[in-house]
Amino acid sequence: MIEIKKIENKFTVIALTYIVIALVGYFDYITGEELSFSFFYLIPISFLALYKRITIIPIIIGAVFASVLWFFAEFLTRQYSSVFFPIWNAGVRLAIFLIIGWMLYYLKEKQKQLNTLNDKLTTLNFEKNTFIGVAAHDLRNPIGGVYALSENLFDDYNEMNDEEIKDTLSLIKEFSNNSLSIISNLLDVSKIESGKVDLNVKEYDYISFIKEHITLNQIIANHKNIKIGYLFPEFDVKLKFDYSRLGEVIDNLLTNAIKYSNPASNITVKISGNPGNIILTEVIDNGIGIPKDEQERLFNYFEKTSSRPTAGETSTGLGLAIAKKMIILHNGTIGMKDNEPYGCNFYYTLPL
Repeated sequence: MIEIKKIENKFTVIALTYIVIALVGYFDYITGEELSFSFFYLIPISFLALYKRITIIPIIIGAVFASVLWFFAEFLTRQYSSVFFPIWNAGVRLAIFLIIGWMLYYLKEKQKQLNTLNDKLTTLNFEKNTFIGVAAHDLRNPIGGVYALSENLFDDYNEMNDEEIKDTLSLIKEFSNNSLSIISNLLDVSKIESGKVDLNVKEYDYISFIKEHITLNQIIANHKNIKIGYLFPEFDVKLKFDYSRLGEVIDNLLTNAIKYSNPASNITVKISGNPGNIILTEVIDNGIGIPKDEQERLFNYFEKTSSRPTAGETSTGLGLAIAKKMIILHNGTIGMKDNEPYGCNFYYTLPL
């Protein structure tokens, strides 16, 4: 399918088309019965229909203009027993012009849609290949570590003392846990992207829900002597949400805050909002922060920043992307901003 693209100004194209139609009508008039320019009216109309920026209205106007010129060229240069015949001929030609112009316009629009879909498929295919490559890379490292450590344990078991065996088994457990975490996240991504996530939405006491997850994550934070505090509104907050899925979101934000906070620092969970409107939940840390030029990519799959966990913890690069999808499924929004003078503020909103 051909699409005219080179001329950028659509008004120039429309003006040129109408001028060409006028010229065709003029030559049709001066040649009279000796030479008919009937077919040549279709050339500028086709050109107009194939132009990328044009809408259907200029095509209709061009078709009407061409049929009127054709009528006068015939009426003034040919003999008819009744004016009905040139009017009838002009009407038939108008229908032909409109049908051909509309068909070319329709095909051009379908071609544009097809090109857009092809571009999206190319992008998705590239993202898929990147996704698989990163996932394979992230899984290979811990699985390779498990294999190497288990091989050493098998070969050198008799020469190892109890402490060395415990350390090796501890590393095997850690690597295995990392692999399971990546696989679990990949399964979540697969469900989300295929549209197979069904939320089990019920009404819960949101404050109690957040307190429960703060208590669970405080156990992890104790290893770095980090204190998780909270600021809650005075009114009761009843929300409808999926307890498990939203739990993944708040756990991800809290574990990230713990990972990127320095030992003996503080994390604050703040809930605010107006009854009957929206509820804002913020997880605020005083950690190492994230460079501004990397913040926009945080919620993409497998995106990792140049900031590194303060105690060597691992990250799959999937948690925030999954959290974003879950919040969107709850009809909310999620984002982050700097916690001046240092640290991060990750937040999400939920409708009441």
